[in-house]
Amino acid sequence: MVTRIAALFPGIGYNKSMPLLYHAGKLALQQDFKVKALDFKGFPTRLKGNRDAMMQAFSVAVAQAEEQLRFIDFPVYDDVVFISKSVGTVAAAIYAAKYHVPARQLYFTPLEQTFSLVEAGNGLVFHGTADSWASTAAVTEGCETKQLTLKTIPDANHSLETGNVSADLAALSGIMEDVEQFLRQSA
Repeated sequence: MVTRIAALFPGIGYNKSMPLLYHAGKLALQQDFKVKALDFKGFPTRLKGNRDAMMQAFSVAVAQAEEQLRFIDFPVYDDVVFISKSVGTVAAAIYAAKYHVPARQLYFTPLEQTFSLVEAGNGLVFHGTADSWASTAAVTEGCETKQLTLKTIPDANHSLETGNVSADLAALSGIMEDVEQFLRQSA
């Protein structure tokens, strides 16, 4: 029997109960993954445009990921998936590299800093073209450079929402179809 685990790396103010992580986690459970949802807190404020605060936020997320994942023996699993959002994309990439975890990566709204850390050819990226935290040009270039699959949602913000509920629900449905397909693949 194949053993599988998925870890959910949240963003700042975007936790496991928010739509992207909530539904991705439910899909992982349906695909027989054990799911470990991380919880991050204690981030600095006024991050946007503040390099030092962003670096501190990354350190906070990585330290909390290390603490919450310390008892998981990733090598015993046949398939490991890290599902991350925003600052969590940085933490997931750093954690995988630092601890040599062969995790497949699913990135929701990665930050531009994420791309310097990710493993080439290992991931699916979702980005809204109206994301004020990462430009579409930078995300596209990062995905091309790192050979990551990019799915864009037109006019969507950092939560992959446009403000039009019908459009947002349709987009969420399409996103989750892609997530389900990604989870069905094996390592």
